Amino acid sequence: MRLINCQSLEFEEFVQDVPPYAVLSHTWGKDEVTHSDMSNRDKASEKDGLRKIKDTCRVALEQGIHYAWVDTCCIDKSSSAELSEAINSMFAWYRQAAICFVFLSDFTSFSEAVLDDIVALFDAREPLEEQLEGFYKDPPSLTGREIAIRDKVNKSLGRCRWFSRGWTLQELIAPNRVNFYDRDWKYFGSKAQLASILAWITGIDSSVLKGQPLDELLVGRRMSWASTRTTTRVEDMAYCLLGIFDINMPLLYGEGKKAFTRLQEEIIRSSHDLSIFAWKAEGYDLRRFRGLMANSPAEFKGCQRLVKPSFEWNNGGEYSITSRGLRTESLVRIARGESAEIGSYFLSLNCVDARQTKLILAVSLRQYGSGLFARRKPWQRLTVFDLNVFSAAKLSEPQYICCKDNPDLENIVMDSRIDAIQIGFSVDIFDKFDLDSITAFPQADWDLKNSILLSLQRPQLWGMWKIKAKDKDDGISIVCVRSSGWLLYGIFAWDKLPPVLAQNGLLPSEVENILKRLPDRTSTTCSGFHHTIQDIHLDLGEAGIKVPATLLQVSSTEKDRSKGRVGPKFMKRLFKKV
Repeated sequence: MRLINCQSLEFEEFVQDVPPYAVLSHTWGKDEVTHSDMSNRDKASEKDGLRKIKDTCRVALEQGIHYAWVDTCCIDKSSSAELSEAINSMFAWYRQAAICFVFLSDFTSFSEAVLDDIVALFDAREPLEEQLEGFYKDPPSLTGREIAIRDKVNKSLGRCRWFSRGWTLQELIAPNRVNFYDRDWKYFGSKAQLASILAWITGIDSSVLKGQPLDELLVGRRMSWASTRTTTRVEDMAYCLLGIFDINMPLLYGEGKKAFTRLQEEIIRSSHDLSIFAWKAEGYDLRRFRGLMANSPAEFKGCQRLVKPSFEWNNGGEYSITSRGLRTESLVRIARGESAEIGSYFLSLNCVDARQTKLILAVSLRQYGSGLFARRKPWQRLTVFDLNVFSAAKLSEPQYICCKDNPDLENIVMDSRIDAIQIGFSVDIFDKFDLDSITAFPQADWDLKNSILLSLQRPQLWGMWKIKAKDKDDGISIVCVRSSGWLLYGIFAWDKLPPVLAQNGLLPSEVENILKRLPDRTSTTCSGFHHTIQDIHLDLGEAGIKVPATLLQVSSTEKDRSKGRVGPKFMKRLFKKV
């Protein structure tokens, strides 16, 4: 570690037994002193940035500290290896510092009396806004005096550039001791003394500013602290957060927004915290489908109140990053009942807003391939009532959720339903069948919630759909196949299903030949009803986009009805388009 000797202003290198040192936290100006400048005092003295370095050393010596670290000059940025090591070590260096001096070059401190009054008002307000575990109530409204004081703080201290920069986030959180100085190096308070004010300005929990371990807070909540901050280089918006999430990764300047994607991937690998997917697309982004990864910390705005629910609803489901996306087991659930409002499938994120502890945050999903899913309606922050999460059926086979943004993702998702096949059933015999018993083969090719066999743009496909009768060991199977350009289908009571169709590894052409040999495959009898099936043209599109498909509509009449034409009950699809 390279430190500045505060008396001589010379560099000294330390590998072990690093002496106590002070660090400077500031915003960079146009005339900073670099590492190479420090070897040429005449050149360094011509730059305004030298004044900051000297003042840092002066204040450090006044506090009995003989070494200082300043980011403008203590890192040789001409060495990519040294820069990478420094950025990966920076959080630790700030954490291990004896003290951190925050220099606000664009702020003139309040008078001592005014500052004491401001601190007292913010400190008095803090316990009123603290919430009991598992219980939320709105805090009392701000008084006129509190509103005036907050406006005063916001227009002065709150507008300091230091609070808007990405790198200064870890510089506020990491050190145990932080002292604040105004433009004239006048001390006006410590992090501990100003915690309630700093928490209000930054959105960081005051408990964190007082020393609460970061790993006790959800990833999404920590990410929200950076949602209003910026950096000069796009990549630094990811690199400045490495320490906040205890991540180390190589720096690749030039990769742009991919840096933030890599950061999210590393966080996923190192933690079991689904709140990393609790982001919401910004208002200008109206894409219907996206990957699971956020574009930037800005999309985590609104996650500052995320907490764990009182009960673990995911029951130990696992996930991991793969080349196909996020591989999940026992995490993707079928939305039914009230939870169906959010879509066909959802991924519970196992976190809640502290104000609504019964509503579990979730990501709505749309299936678009064999076991493949995309995030649906990413501009919404969706919730599911906790008991509905618990009762929702899980997909047993591993699923893959798209992680990275793809400009063609919307088209891929919509095209997966062109020439798809959906099953429809009589609305008036719902009470005769168990809707939760619906199964389909091959499962990965079906949007099981909506009973849609996805085409996936394949010229040949086949599938089998089953539903069980209530309180009976009986049910209906529907087999459909498209092999030689034509759609063939059949409906069978379970005891009438040809055994050959239960064999594994059947090809679409083989299923087609089996169905062709059956003389009566468009009607069957089950549970006191006579069921017939026919195909109808269907549009599975949305938002003005047409997606042609086929509906296999089942009509049902009671067996014991009198002879003559008994009109089948009016039919409609079993499920909505979602």
